[in-house]
Amino acid sequence: MRRKTTILLLGGAVACGADVPAAGGAGGTSAASETASGAAASDTTGAPAADLPPDLPPVCDQVATVDRGVLDVGPTVSGVALAWCSRDRYFAALPAGSKHALHVEADGPIRLVVRYPDEAADAGAPLAAGEGPEGAQVLFDAPRSGEFAVFVETADDTARVYDLTVTCTAGCDLETTRFPIVFVHGWTGFQQIGPVDYFYDVGPTLSERGYPVAFPVLDPYNGHAVRGAQLADAIDEVLAAHRARKVDLVAHSQGGLDARYAISTLGYGDRVAALYTVATPHRGTPLADIALGLEDGPAGLALAFLLETIGAGGGFDSDAMASFGSLSEAFVQGTFNPENPDDPRVDYQSWMGRTCLSLAVCGDVVDAPIATGYEILSSVAGDNDGVVPVSSAPWGTYHGTVPADHFDEVGQVAGATSPMFDHRAFYLDRARDLRAAGH
Repeated sequence: MRRKTTILLLGGAVACGADVPAAGGAGGTSAASETASGAAASDTTGAPAADLPPDLPPVCDQVATVDRGVLDVGPTVSGVALAWCSRDRYFAALPAGSKHALHVEADGPIRLVVRYPDEAADAGAPLAAGEGPEGAQVLFDAPRSGEFAVFVETADDTARVYDLTVTCTAGCDLETTRFPIVFVHGWTGFQQIGPVDYFYDVGPTLSERGYPVAFPVLDPYNGHAVRGAQLADAIDEVLAAHRARKVDLVAHSQGGLDARYAISTLGYGDRVAALYTVATPHRGTPLADIALGLEDGPAGLALAFLLETIGAGGGFDSDAMASFGSLSEAFVQGTFNPENPDDPRVDYQSWMGRTCLSLAVCGDVVDAPIATGYEILSSVAGDNDGVVPVSSAPWGTYHGTVPADHFDEVGQVAGATSPMFDHRAFYLDRARDLRAAGH
């Protein structure tokens, strides 16, 4: 008969088999170690029964997983203490088309395993694995862009100290975020645009660099309850298709409110790492209030403009008036915002376009189809992009305006934008922002 032990982690007892988060990033302080180079903070409790031989080793019924955070390509994580009866888990973001060598050196038998991040450490066959008496190396070709789980495991029943390095060997100019980037469109059914190429040429631009992207198609014009539920379904599909734990959302116009609805009302904050919004009316747009008679102004002209702007979607069950109501200042400020507070787990950031009648004034000339909206908004709300007031766009960390109207912000029509605004470069920069932020 063999005695069993309990591991003490940072002063608390944790049964083997529990997932234990590490404080800090790769190689930082964790629940299994004081520091990356320090000794494991573990101990045994309880005394063996009087009739048990005192020299029998403890039994590990189930290995505990200790999260070590993000593993960057290049730097070596040195002197990490791997506790008995535990495995360390890192997350490394690697782009499709790249090749990497993962190398671990240790003071005894050690194992290195690479898996998709959504599967258990003891699931079936891993993507790659290697082990050796004092180190192991894995040559890994990333099958898709995004994060992968990298496990360091002891190959026997003894604690270890190890160094871990990931080195790029091919495709090193490629880039990726940890999570797929889901682009959320606003009003669509624009006669000049349509839902498929709403973010004109943005998909190929980012994919060529290595970023994982998705462009779900929501109802062309409807309220947040309908479009938000459709977005939630799309997020689930993207997570499954990419074998990912979370997504990043980049949303234009109404799409930003739909995203906030999915995060807050539908509880998707645990599956969304960041929400970046562009020209989203976070406080509504007076165009909707005027069109609905909720605010003084040319109601007939505003309503005609909105109906003409959104056009008609094909094959969707849409409700234009529900869409207008969901974008009104009265609704967004009085109902939507109080009901959809920010989720502290999500990184919120925002940008806005600004247009005018002269290129010399603001670097952009409003497109003719939305000139009426620009003039109405200018008279009641000041600077705007033809559909949304500048004052309505800030949410979370606000980065100011770009010289673009509501069409230019997504590269419309057909890539023709202001000479002062490159929409492809703009969205590539947002992807790089997400990457730099660890999303």
